[in-house]
Amino acid sequence: MLSITHAAIATCSVSLIIGTADPLVLAASAIASQLPDVDSTKSYTGMVLYPIAKYLESKFAHRSVTHSFLATGIVTAITAPIALWFSWQIWLGIAIGYFFGWFSDAFTKSGVAAFYPSTARLVIPGNPKARLSTGGNGEYWILAIAIALLIISCQFISNGGVTELFERSFFRSAQTAADIFKKSGSYQQVFVKVTGINAATSEQIVDREFKVIAANESSVIGRDANGDLYQIGSNETSQIRPSSVETRLGEKISIQAIEVEPKDMFVSEWLQSVPSNALISGNLLVDNVESLRFPLEQKTFNTFRLSGGQIELTNAQKQNLEPIMDSFILDGKAIIKVRSDEPIR
Repeated sequence: MLSITHAAIATCSVSLIIGTADPLVLAASAIASQLPDVDSTKSYTGMVLYPIAKYLESKFAHRSVTHSFLATGIVTAITAPIALWFSWQIWLGIAIGYFFGWFSDAFTKSGVAAFYPSTARLVIPGNPKARLSTGGNGEYWILAIAIALLIISCQFISNGGVTELFERSFFRSAQTAADIFKKSGSYQQVFVKVTGINAATSEQIVDREFKVIAANESSVIGRDANGDLYQIGSNETSQIRPSSVETRLGEKISIQAIEVEPKDMFVSEWLQSVPSNALISGNLLVDNVESLRFPLEQKTFNTFRLSGGQIELTNAQKQNLEPIMDSFILDGKAIIKVRSDEPIR
């Protein structure tokens, strides 16, 4: 088979078996799929590794020792430290890539010595007329199918897999959105398109999109295009009661989280060190908590409230804390999260 066919079959198989679209894993499997042909100086691998290829070519027949279960076991064992020190997926990608690199040659007319040191050749299928010829039409069909399956597999995986895609398509609820956010929200954007009603104002909401920034057991907290936060779910504390929640995944993101303990300073002084696009969650004990006037729960999500004599913050931004800027923090603990997709205001 052609080198590109080996690579396509190997990467397709690795993506389907491991369930990955990681470029490093797929690249490792593609490279590994070329290694069995190191027993020929005429192959691309043999040209790159010419001294090794020349030695193997003089000692062994083509598609014998390097095209066998024995060689696969040796390669798997030699590369095992990769799994321990770097990535088990890359290691498994190499092992699977090497295996399919030679096993695909079993479908050609000459077959392979799969059970080396036995000289018996494994040739599939039994009908000689159905076997593939290198560079023939049959091989190009296999190449096209392998590439198509690889693309489909990566597409499904990038969108959360078949099961998740099914859930998003047929179970359009806040619960599904919450489950997806818990699974993917730490490294990928999650958006919901909501149809429902605002519980406080009775406003009808039709296909309005929100970016999810947090999730509870059966609800999500989303930000709309105006920057307002809403809790979306069927529980009593939610501002939006949805009849339909369509979930989709967006771009890859990174989130930095820092735990801080502000103490003996004014809120305004503390916030000078907090990024303008940060989300703040935690508790603050301030000296004048009894005199503070907190906003009532209305049509949007309240990012801070009084709880047990302390101010409880939930995904608050700096501008949300204007009512308590002059308060003096006696003690506190908070987590500051900065998302890479949040603009600096």
